[in-house]
Amino acid sequence: MFTFDYRDVSFSHKDGFTSSPKDEFHKHMHHVFEVIYFVCGTVEFHVEDKSQKLTPGDVVLIQPGKFHFADVDRQSSYQRFVCKFPEDILPDSILEKIGVLGAFFKNCENLLPLFQDLDQYAEEFSGEEMRSLCLARMVEVLIRLSMKESVPLENDRPSVAKDLVSYIEQHLHEKITLQSLADAFHYSTSYVATSFRKEMHVSLISYVRGKKVMAAHALIMHGMKPSEAAAAMGFVDYSTFFRSYEKMMGFSPSNSKKYNSAIELE
Repeated sequence: MFTFDYRDVSFSHKDGFTSSPKDEFHKHMHHVFEVIYFVCGTVEFHVEDKSQKLTPGDVVLIQPGKFHFADVDRQSSYQRFVCKFPEDILPDSILEKIGVLGAFFKNCENLLPLFQDLDQYAEEFSGEEMRSLCLARMVEVLIRLSMKESVPLENDRPSVAKDLVSYIEQHLHEKITLQSLADAFHYSTSYVATSFRKEMHVSLISYVRGKKVMAAHALIMHGMKPSEAAAAMGFVDYSTFFRSYEKMMGFSPSNSKKYNSAIELE
């Protein structure tokens, strides 16, 4: 078991235990790709409004900016490989293919050797060499995933949360409030808030705030001024954006290019 962190790439082989019988891994989203190869454990993984109980050999592909977390029964070993890397290292042809993929893939045992290779590489290489090997392996993993069909989920059915998520994505540049969402769907504010939290396991306002901050972060990383990014994401007051960004990211918008951190949602 090891962890490799260098520049914009993180790779780890983890086996987690705790004394508490059950716990919830932090709800968060980040501006990088994350690929998880599940080895063993009792885990239900959530990506946006989709959920899946994992079995050995499953792969979870988390696109940048996607809210996710895991419900883990920690009485059993939770072993997995985890790799995080930025989207700008991927060719446009691969980004186009994986952009339409779902989050969950089953029967991916043929990918295990690619992750195990990195276990061995970690004993021989470091720095730029190890980073290059990690990226090469992840590009191959993504190419192979693009040739598979993602899992058709039993809970992939119409729902209030699914409709809200879609609406939020399409109107992210606007001012979004609980009242505006309730009006858009002709529901009460209490019904919208309760239904969203029940299905998504996070408050609607926290989700919207995280999405907006993440989208603004992406714009800043592509060269937009923080004030312009805030306005583009519907923040009327820059000080409100600044406080939200700094609280959730752990650094100020002007320092965003110096860090690459996950957003944890309350």
